[in-house]
Amino acid sequence: MSHFTQVKTKIRNVEMLKQALKSLGIAYTEATQGTTLSIKGWEQETAQASLSIETGCSYPIGVTVNAEGEVDFVADWWAIETWTERKQSDILAEFTRQYAYETVMDKVRSSGYDLVSEECDSEERLRVVVRKWS
Repeated sequence: MSHFTQVKTKIRNVEMLKQALKSLGIAYTEATQGTTLSIKGWEQETAQASLSIETGCSYPIGVTVNAEGEVDFVADWWAIETWTERKQSDILAEFTRQYAYETVMDKVRSSGYDLVSEECDSEERLRVVVRKWS
């Protein structure tokens, strides 16, 4: 019985996802052009992906891009949760939060703004102040 589950996201930019993973200090491996990587699952099951994200155990998270151009995560979440004691929802929330931050900051920089300050409140909402000199 396969434990693989595919999770759909609203992430559309793989480069920003890779930047988010780098910022979080999470290693990943990218398949070369025209190839895929095997993602290990329980009892020698495998899935194919274009990106393999390290999880701290021998079961990585795979990244695929669906027909709509959105990123899907495929993994043996049961094995990951068992070996890392981290929930799927917590892992994906961390990825999504950092992806959103990287996307906003990329837009800020490409629009010619400079970061003045950023602060996180007690509810983990981030307030970013930017400015642009004309």
